[in-house]
Amino acid sequence: MVEREFEDELEKEQDLPTDPRIQIQMTYGTIRNLVDAIVELVTNSDDSYKRLEEKGIKVKGEIKIYIRRLKYGKCERLEVLDFAEGMDKEDLKKALKFAAETSGFEKGKSVRGLFGRGLKEAIMALGIGEIYTIKDDKLSKAILWQGTKGGRYRPPKGSHIPSKEEREEIGIIEGNGTLVRISVTNEKMSCPDYKTLVPRITNHYALRDINSSPKRKVILNFETPEKRGLMYTTPISYEAPKGKVVFDESIKLSIRGDTIEIKIYKSDEKLESPHNNPFAKAGLLIKTANAILDNELFKYTYEEAGCFFFGEVIWEGLAERLRKGQSLLDLNRVGVEWKQEVCQVLRDEIERILEPFIEKKRKQLEVKPAAPPPEKTRKMLNKLCSLLNRFAKEVLSELPPDIEPGEKIEELTIKPSYANIEIDKERPFSVYAPLDILDLSSAHYEVKVESDNLHIQILDPDIELQPDHKYPDRYYRGKFRVIGRIDKEEATITCKLGEHTATAIVRVAPLGKIGKRKKLTGPRGGFFRKIEADSNKDPSHRVRYDKGVIRVFIKFPVVAKYLDESLSPETPEAKAVLAELVGEAFCRFVAREGIDRGKYIVLTSEIDAFATAINELQKNFLHLIHEAILKYKL
Repeated sequence: MVEREFEDELEKEQDLPTDPRIQIQMTYGTIRNLVDAIVELVTNSDDSYKRLEEKGIKVKGEIKIYIRRLKYGKCERLEVLDFAEGMDKEDLKKALKFAAETSGFEKGKSVRGLFGRGLKEAIMALGIGEIYTIKDDKLSKAILWQGTKGGRYRPPKGSHIPSKEEREEIGIIEGNGTLVRISVTNEKMSCPDYKTLVPRITNHYALRDINSSPKRKVILNFETPEKRGLMYTTPISYEAPKGKVVFDESIKLSIRGDTIEIKIYKSDEKLESPHNNPFAKAGLLIKTANAILDNELFKYTYEEAGCFFFGEVIWEGLAERLRKGQSLLDLNRVGVEWKQEVCQVLRDEIERILEPFIEKKRKQLEVKPAAPPPEKTRKMLNKLCSLLNRFAKEVLSELPPDIEPGEKIEELTIKPSYANIEIDKERPFSVYAPLDILDLSSAHYEVKVESDNLHIQILDPDIELQPDHKYPDRYYRGKFRVIGRIDKEEATITCKLGEHTATAIVRVAPLGKIGKRKKLTGPRGGFFRKIEADSNKDPSHRVRYDKGVIRVFIKFPVVAKYLDESLSPETPEAKAVLAELVGEAFCRFVAREGIDRGKYIVLTSEIDAFATAINELQKNFLHLIHEAILKYKL
């Protein structure tokens, strides 16, 4: 490309016209890896073709992906090319604005571009992006990248008729189209090898309708220079699992009356669970306006029986609700916001429909229960459950309160506003700030916390607010701890954010005198009631938490080398394996429960928060679980 021809057609380098904090949140919330970037760019191209098709225009439907992968998984370049509408310079300027609605979704178009997001986030998460787009025989260009303090770009100022050489270099020989060319500078965005990447692009739930449509032709070009310039060219085509329809009906939601179309298939073979796996084929695709937003099995996600079912749930009314501004999608684009009331109703309905099919499959998969363990082993496992419950209570019982459903906060607020604390025992508090009192030009919101009583101390006097895990589009939240040193002392706690102030009253009182704190709520007998062997012949996991029971799958290859159905660890190696399995189930459960209860803040994605929580729990408790098992004499 002759850069000189574009120099006069690009404006000077400038900041993106959006708060850098919002840019970062949207960028890394949307794009967590290379495949996420490909998903966004490919669906943008598909949206462009759909807009032409809705006008009755015949389209080529071709989307080309080009990846250049270097040694050790480094991705040097990503390109996505289509031959759809293209953009003029004004359209391109709009496309570069964060949260600008350019897809046509708000006007009723059946496209995935629900937030005007994808293009900018993909570029900023990966590196430096050049956009070449042709519309009505006019070529426009823009450049976008992540600067030290947020996004920087050079938007188009002019355009020109492209030469034959320019068209050949871009790849749009005739007609309209768009090329996004990204030079990847973010070393964290690694590229899988060819054999791994192809099934991920093919099976990603958000791309399945595109990859299986006869109107689209997605082609992957994968270059590996370290292998003497080897180039793979592969058409991407998704094929759904083979299965029998077990449910195909429309239902009405009891709360809002929306009509939902549900189609469920049962596979003859077990499929991968959709839990933290966007490439899994098991699960129900949640769709609206021809966009796939989620893949779910809800409470059956962890069940082997659930992994035999797949299908789709078409909620056309969701699109209309989104156009009206209802917050029914996770802002980090990891699916539907299932905590919202109407979404909970839908989830409950789907679980009710799935239940008899899951139960029937569960009975088919039932195997002879394992023999009860020896008495000494049973006592050891029971004591281990008691230990796990104590650890879980330690993590989960001392959480600051969340905003109650329906509650509205309009000023800086401390929760709880009045609290009793025990002597020498930390008590957590939350401080909330609604978005309308924040200075959105700032990237940081620091709150000063003070006590007017020397005997009641603030352990976190300076805290930084972060988006609330439940309502990131409404509130920012921070946490701080208070400890009391002398009985019956009372203090006023003050939080200051700029000119805004909030107060709470704290009183030191022995447990039971002035009021007991709310106890940890969990299943009767604790979260962990039993540890037992499961002799399933083809387990998909080593271990799993299931309604108070930790199930150890003794037929799993590595487990079978050390443990049998008695779960009696006869050797130090077997004890270490049992400790690892129990620790894995404990950490995964408490991490998930902690995220749901607000113990762990979700900044970018729940997957990242889940991994961080597991790491923290392993650091704090895994060695204690090992010690408890290793010292036990059988």
